[in-house]
Amino acid sequence: MTGDTHYDLEILAELAEGLLDAATAEQVREHLAVCDPCGELLADLAAVREVLAATPTPAMPMGVAMRIDQALAREAAGGGLDLLDGPDWEELTRQTPEPVRLGTAADDGDLVPAYSSGRAASGHGYSGHGASGHSGSGRRPGARRPAGQRPPAQRSPGRRRWGMPLVAAAAAAVVVGAAGLSTGLLADGSDPSPGRSLLAQPQPSASQPALSYMVTDTDYNWSSQDLKQPLSTFLGAAPGSKDAGGVDPKVSACVERVAARSKLRPFTVDQSEFNGQEALIIASWKDKTALRVRVDVVDPFKCKNIVKPTLGNWK
Repeated sequence: MTGDTHYDLEILAELAEGLLDAATAEQVREHLAVCDPCGELLADLAAVREVLAATPTPAMPMGVAMRIDQALAREAAGGGLDLLDGPDWEELTRQTPEPVRLGTAADDGDLVPAYSSGRAASGHGYSGHGASGHSGSGRRPGARRPAGQRPPAQRSPGRRRWGMPLVAAAAAAVVVGAAGLSTGLLADGSDPSPGRSLLAQPQPSASQPALSYMVTDTDYNWSSQDLKQPLSTFLGAAPGSKDAGGVDPKVSACVERVAARSKLRPFTVDQSEFNGQEALIIASWKDKTALRVRVDVVDPFKCKNIVKPTLGNWK
């Protein structure tokens, strides 16, 4: 793996989940130390994991639950299973609100569904919840319909709501996958064919430019002994972000002050603790070829060094 090629999303995902063997994981961390695009992909993966973790578990549709209960009841009737009485679905759905029905009220109080002139004549295209769907039969939402009475284009609101979290999660995965595809094509140096279009990469806004360093939040309690260990062990696989909008302006200002003092450019800033005290662990390349790193442990409030800057190794 060289600087001209990059790891794909599958390898980075296995690294984040701890599924790689020790040798492969070490190679990936070494590459992440010098490759900004792969680091950004790893940060995107962390963002997708947060979206999926926040997505609520979808509930089973009422129609599916009823079919399962009916199948189990038939099995029990045949002597295969010994089940208790099934739930009273009429009672469970009693509080379910009736869907909005469009139309006009007749003199006798019945609801006359509203049709457009062109579609009413043909008898097709009925997709709303009219009188023929609910008021005439008295069925509640989710109840089983006899064959041939459900219009092909009709979809219940409950089913649409049940599928929305899955659609949102799939959309997030597609966005990250498309970003990885375009990044891989550009990294290989090959021009896309005339018939192939690449998705435009989101560019940082002018008011909040991307940071030149990665900001992580490991919440790790560092010690002087840890600073003598290979820093890639602590910072190599930590998810982070270069979005200036998600970083405290005081932290950004402090990092710039430390860079001015050391005459070096930081590449990783960890918001964590040092011996139980809140601290910023600022890593800057002293000698990138030799993987030598200067580490500043700074008080985030006063922007003063908690301990004397040390020179450590990335690997």
